[in-house]
Amino acid sequence: MRPIHRRTALFLPAFLTGNPARADWPDRPVRIIVPFAPGGSSDLIARLIGTELQARLGQPGETGRFAVVVENRGGANGAIGMAAAAQAPADGYTLVEGHIGTHAITPAIMRTPGYDTLRDFTTVAVPATSSSVLVVPQSSPVRDLRGLLDLARAKPGGLSYGSPGIGSPSHVTVVLLSKMTGVVAQHVPYRGGGPAVTDLVNGTLDFMFAGPSEVMGQIQSGRLRALATTGERRSPGSPDLPTVAEAGVPGFRFTVWHALSARVGTPPVLLERLRQEVAAILATGTMQARLRDVGLEPGIPDPAAADAMLRAEVIRWGRLVHEAGIQAD
Repeated sequence: MRPIHRRTALFLPAFLTGNPARADWPDRPVRIIVPFAPGGSSDLIARLIGTELQARLGQPGETGRFAVVVENRGGANGAIGMAAAAQAPADGYTLVEGHIGTHAITPAIMRTPGYDTLRDFTTVAVPATSSSVLVVPQSSPVRDLRGLLDLARAKPGGLSYGSPGIGSPSHVTVVLLSKMTGVVAQHVPYRGGGPAVTDLVNGTLDFMFAGPSEVMGQIQSGRLRALATTGERRSPGSPDLPTVAEAGVPGFRFTVWHALSARVGTPPVLLERLRQEVAAILATGTMQARLRDVGLEPGIPDPAAADAMLRAEVIRWGRLVHEAGIQAD
């Protein structure tokens, strides 16, 4: 059978040309957009999954496999990369790896983010979750969460905390803490978590909520002191560290979840294959060990449960940021 010219194929009916769910998918590289610069948790997850997915997407009898390419498109709290993914065809060749910030918070704080999570995306997997860590400089007199809250109450608005930017998970965590305790502190947004951690170590900031991978080295070296974690349960990586709820704020919970998503409208057969392949990858002991090595916990294995959780979280955090009046610059 002679090849069909690309332009001619555009005018042929689907039953002649096939569709994205055809048996020979993929027949070109699949890309995973990461809406952040390289090096963060989302980038790491995308590369771990991408490597394994590439190995699983070969066709019978072929001599090579089509690449799974990670494309970093950072900026605007993840909105640039998310918008690019939302504008891609719903053909299974473009996925996006984001997290609670890109999927739930950023679209709520921006007037025109360029995408709508619930309208534009469907969940392939929630590969991992993590708790943030509340840290203070080694020079701080604070030894526990109650001490920090007492100090903040004694100096209303006098303490400062850093974050990678307005609407970042680090920022929203403090907003939630303030809502539940009444404490007020000054937010200092940075262009990324690294500079904020540097200023925290130097004592320029008073405290910060950060991802484990961002601060674990500083905690182990003694330059930062960890006070609590934000999850519902203690982190397996830091079992001696209490949760914020245990340390004095009952009911507090902030879990950072990561989401691998495809476009709404992706053919069901193809979407189901993607979900099955990624679920199989995440179920391996090797993958789970790699995630735990960088302070992440394996996520929700069932795609339907993962999608339901994500949709509920988008509504929950959208409501919170609107109530708090958080808006992007």
